[in-house]
Amino acid sequence: MTRLGDGSSWKASKITIKPQDRYRLSARPLGRGSYAEVFHAVEKETGREVALKRAHIRQEARDRTRREIQDQKRLAHPNIMPILDHDPGFAWYTMPLALGSLKDLRQGPDEEELALILLTLGQALDVAHRLGLVHRDISPPNILALPGESGARHRWVVADWGMVRRPPGEASRILTRTGQGMGTPGFDAPELSVDARQATAAVDVYSLGRVAAWYLTGMMPKSGVRLLPEAEFLHWRPFVNASTQQDVALRIQTMSKLREMVQAALDDRDEPVLTRARRLVEGIVLGQPESLEALVRLVDAHQDDADLYFDYFAQVPTGPARAWCKSDPERAASLAGVLARHLVRDSWGDRDREYVSTPLAFLHTILQALVSDNNLGHAQDLAGDFFAADVHWRDQEQRLRSLEWLADLQAPADRVLAPVLGARQDVLEYYMEPGWQARSVVLGTILAGG
Repeated sequence: MTRLGDGSSWKASKITIKPQDRYRLSARPLGRGSYAEVFHAVEKETGREVALKRAHIRQEARDRTRREIQDQKRLAHPNIMPILDHDPGFAWYTMPLALGSLKDLRQGPDEEELALILLTLGQALDVAHRLGLVHRDISPPNILALPGESGARHRWVVADWGMVRRPPGEASRILTRTGQGMGTPGFDAPELSVDARQATAAVDVYSLGRVAAWYLTGMMPKSGVRLLPEAEFLHWRPFVNASTQQDVALRIQTMSKLREMVQAALDDRDEPVLTRARRLVEGIVLGQPESLEALVRLVDAHQDDADLYFDYFAQVPTGPARAWCKSDPERAASLAGVLARHLVRDSWGDRDREYVSTPLAFLHTILQALVSDNNLGHAQDLAGDFFAADVHWRDQEQRLRSLEWLADLQAPADRVLAPVLGARQDVLEYYMEPGWQARSVVLGTILAGG
């Protein structure tokens, strides 16, 4: 066997050892996969019990097994399944015999166990990512338990590295085609179905987040369908939501950040959502940017909580709101839209009627910022919800502010918002002002009644 020196190439030895030469194999496999099957085996010389993974005959399966052996041998970490022995021709290898997989051993939601799994596997995957290796198939069946040490019940390890993506230039042979499916359905990041060869660390972040969602809810996730914990595990929602965003740009990007959010979930478990929101708003007022980031994740994870949106999200000051909108316009438009819809559909409770000017002004700030930053598509997305909320509440001060802003709009923003204004008769009638003067001929025509 020629060993990898610089990470660029490997060559299999022409010598092949049959597994039966060294091991007694069980008559039936413990499990079968797309490119290999796993047997219970006993090493003849020592009597040690192991799991032996043998590749199927086809070439792609052997190539996958070779890559799995090579890369797992590079990853010396207690939470990555070790390779004990292997064929010089890479047709098979042995590993410690696991007690079972997470799928088999989960007895019920135990957040201490989940946190341990996420923290230790996150650290292990961070080691892999720093070497440019992305697993691409993290799921409960691929998280195995070995006997624990120092009183711990289990030592959880990441196994099945056959689908690993190597750094550009290291793969001597391309095994993944554009558009080829990759990963376990429900746990696979959406970008894997587009081009799995371009997978980043965020793919494994997504899969670990879906593992957490499955573990806490007991429900098998479905591809493309949001799955968030409820009831006593609400404090895990920001973590699960942030790690399983469909849009990779909105997702947690690294295992170090994932581990930070796991710790935050543990720290926040005894703090009610609204109490946390109050604390974060205070931090924003004091100029703490991390507080705004945490509040955004909180409201994103709890989109059905009208109190959270009315009483805390709407209180983000103008300066931080504009800065956030500039850095993350898509999410700003989306979450502002959630607030606007709450204003129309949900009970105002015993809040002061005049307080509605606060959430309306916040929405207007986000819409203005989107337009001024030329994020016109997102502005159009939000405009319909904002105008509907403005009409619903008929706050005269906000109506005047809206008209003053519309009067100053010019192309191309005026042509982007005009169809939204004209889409509903009640919106047109609410803003229509005889003799109203606007810089835009389009807006002047439809709102001045001319």
